[in-house]
Amino acid sequence: MKIREYWVIKFEYTLHIDGALVDRSPEGHPITILTHHAPHLPAGLEALLMGKKPGDYLVSLPPESAYGPYDPAKRVVVQRQELPEEPRLGGAFTAEGSDGEPLLYRVVEIAGDSVTLDANPKWAGKTLEYRLTIHTVRPADKDEIAHGHVHGEGGVIHQNP
Repeated sequence: MKIREYWVIKFEYTLHIDGALVDRSPEGHPITILTHHAPHLPAGLEALLMGKKPGDYLVSLPPESAYGPYDPAKRVVVQRQELPEEPRLGGAFTAEGSDGEPLLYRVVEIAGDSVTLDANPKWAGKTLEYRLTIHTVRPADKDEIAHGHVHGEGGVIHQNP
């Protein structure tokens, strides 16, 4: 069987950026997703899964298909006293962007009283290399599609009252 829209996929992955391992599924514990209902995956990855069947794959996502290009305008330097609490490297602050939308800023540098904040996604501007092992694929049942998630093993188990 090949993956199609609204199918259930059980797979493991490792994610490499610039040759370095940066993320992986929990070892020995494949993740299970319902296609078109997996917001934690880059949209481009889900698109590359379409038509695949169980097996091993190496797929590459350019920035446009992953987390987008890096936007220098989303990187700002502020004074420590402008922040609501003491900054720590890797910490985060929410602030309003120029369009009025809330942005999550990561603290990427602290130099004396200057703090550099970055609202770009962590992997913006990066090509993502996924090594995938697809274990199983199956059509989702009508309840899974209606609920927007996988039922049973690897998914949600609804308890009857």
